[in-house]
Amino acid sequence: LSFVQCTTNFQQLVESALVHLDLMKNIIEHYITLLFCSISFLCNIVTPMQQESVGMLQQKIALVTGANKGIGLEITKKLCEANFQTIVGCRDEKLGRATVSKLQSDGYKNVMFCRIDLNDSESITDASNFISDRFGGRMDVLVNNAAVCFNDPTLYGKVPFTPFEKQAAISISTNFFGTLGVTQAMLPHLRRSSSPRIINIASAAGRLSILKSQALVEQFTSPNLQLDDLKSLLNEFVRDVESGVHAEKGWPNTCYGMSKLGIIAMTNILAREEPSMMINCVDPGFCSTDQNDNYGGARPAELGARTPALLSKISKKVSGKYFFDEKEIQW
Repeated sequence: LSFVQCTTNFQQLVESALVHLDLMKNIIEHYITLLFCSISFLCNIVTPMQQESVGMLQQKIALVTGANKGIGLEITKKLCEANFQTIVGCRDEKLGRATVSKLQSDGYKNVMFCRIDLNDSESITDASNFISDRFGGRMDVLVNNAAVCFNDPTLYGKVPFTPFEKQAAISISTNFFGTLGVTQAMLPHLRRSSSPRIINIASAAGRLSILKSQALVEQFTSPNLQLDDLKSLLNEFVRDVESGVHAEKGWPNTCYGMSKLGIIAMTNILAREEPSMMINCVDPGFCSTDQNDNYGGARPAELGARTPALLSKISKKVSGKYFFDEKEIQW
């Protein structure tokens, strides 16, 4: 063999040896890792991070929107008491973090904050990513509580007046389309749960009797109604209000009520589309909250929170229903 050939063969042998040494190194490191894990398990050596991960696997995860006050805050407290890892969803970061701090100081330890704004699609995406990053993409309960409501200033004297024709777009965009956006973003996380639930906070203001057209009633209650159909109907309501022809077409004189009627119809559709989930809506009743200037004659927000909390925990499968005070009622 020539000197060049010998040199080449020698280099190949060295390179082959180095490859095998590197492979042996990886194998040894792998078995050392397995050995350490076995020893840690036998000696019950668990790091705080490991303990937290195990705890999250055992805990149910719940997100409550509009949870910094009123009914949403009371629902959050009840879920914390039931050992849910509860996420305070709030559009104002300062208020949300202050709420979490107050809850923790009051003894509710399993609570955290996540910014979410029904009118901000980016915040909804960020909230979904938060669930993915913090909990491995699993969520067990979504409580859609956040909403806006234009009150009659003659009732309470503290709410700036907004003309009716300008209330429609904001009410429907926030309460219906915003809630739908949050729900659709969270559905993939809920599908990872062994017992997923969605609880939509509705209102007696959204009862079917507010519709003055039987044709509209039949459309909203049709068992074949699809989400696209429902979205079209609510957009039609907004256009008719802004055009000043809503009354003659059978629409009601309440934008808040129509947004909640849409939420109830959405609940029925989603319950059909997601048969493995428990998807229900709740009328919390006329509770004392900021929406009515904490009216003293109303029932306490804690009472309105009882049924949503119950639906988050019950083992009996119930879906596509409408509840008030722990009982199913007719729409």
